[in-house]
Amino acid sequence: MGSGGFAAAVAACPSAAEAFLKYYGIVSGGTSAESRQALVELSLAIDGIEGMRDVIFADIPKLIPFIDLEDMSLFSCFYDFVFFICREKGQKSVTIQRAVAAWRIVLSGRFRLLDRWCNFVEKYQRHNISEDTWQQLLAFSRCVNEDLEGYDPRGAWPVLIDDFVEQMHRIYHSTDCSSAMESQCNISSTLKGLDPQPGSKRKCPHLKSNEEDVELSDSFTRSVHLTPIKRLKESHDARYGAGESAKTTHFSNSSSGGYHEDMNLHNSRGCLQNSPCNVEDALSKGFEGCISMKCPF
Repeated sequence: MGSGGFAAAVAACPSAAEAFLKYYGIVSGGTSAESRQALVELSLAIDGIEGMRDVIFADIPKLIPFIDLEDMSLFSCFYDFVFFICREKGQKSVTIQRAVAAWRIVLSGRFRLLDRWCNFVEKYQRHNISEDTWQQLLAFSRCVNEDLEGYDPRGAWPVLIDDFVEQMHRIYHSTDCSSAMESQCNISSTLKGLDPQPGSKRKCPHLKSNEEDVELSDSFTRSVHLTPIKRLKESHDARYGAGESAKTTHFSNSSSGGYHEDMNLHNSRGCLQNSPCNVEDALSKGFEGCISMKCPF
């Protein structure tokens, strides 16, 4: 942050800009012991003013535009400063509610899994967020992609981050299975002929047309009409010779003619020609002729 940027930041959010400038000066110079002591004194000074931490936290979104976010070292310092401000008086950790709110501010646009991470923490985390977990999440957001590529399970990640990765793997696996099932259903719906029919493995072809049914029925009826007479003639020829065959033929013709007259009369009463009553009548007439001629069976 240059002198011009600092002046503009002080004008926009004086409390947050001054606190961050002091914090940055402490952590960027001096020994670790000196820095640690200086941070304790800064924390006490902030806590000495009632409600100052809440005021600074509320001004952090106004301070972000004045921070060079492309400078990773500067942004890392700013990220740690946010944790420093979020701590309650005398505490070394941050409450879940305050940590999630801070993450949504400082990591917006920089961590693709931010929403899922915050939702996971709010749902499953039961303890405050430690400084180590806070810092490790920034490293996690930088080296791990949205598909979790780059995550090393052998790394020294906090337990909370390991649990989050396991949860994401379960979600991704469930999504992949659902996509595969949906793809299979799409294939089945495309090939309509492969869809199983309820109640049977295979449907029979459609019945033949009405014209074919009538033709087959007529053929069957004619066969029933002629079979008794034909058998009678063959039996008579074999028993009495050809001389009597002519008489039999005459009888057959007369019987057939009388039979057709009866059938026409029967049809005029409302039965169809190929109806069951027609077939039954034909059989009755044939056997009646055989009995009148005293043919042995």
